[in-house]
Amino acid sequence: MARTPFSPPDANIVVSSDGYFDVYLPADRSNGDKPAYRGHLSELGAGIRGANDRLAVRPGSAALADAVTAWSAVHGAAAVRGELGRGRDGNQAKA
Repeated sequence: MARTPFSPPDANIVVSSDGYFDVYLPADRSNGDKPAYRGHLSELGAGIRGANDRLAVRPGSAALADAVTAWSAVHGAAAVRGELGRGRDGNQAKA
């Protein structure tokens, strides 16, 4: 499992090759910090999630960086504030 960190302005996002990404506050974090939100790779857009829900692009690719930046611009601040729920842990926000 590879974990790749990104730091767009609204949040720190760590993408896992295992099919999810974690969103943290846009500040330094320590080991053991729980994410504010955990999302599915499919939320990052077409072509990011591959077979078996795994990452379909290279962790260091421009496509992944662009997808994370775009997702964060739209959803990052809301995820940090808890408005999206906690994500795939079963505590999604009610629509």
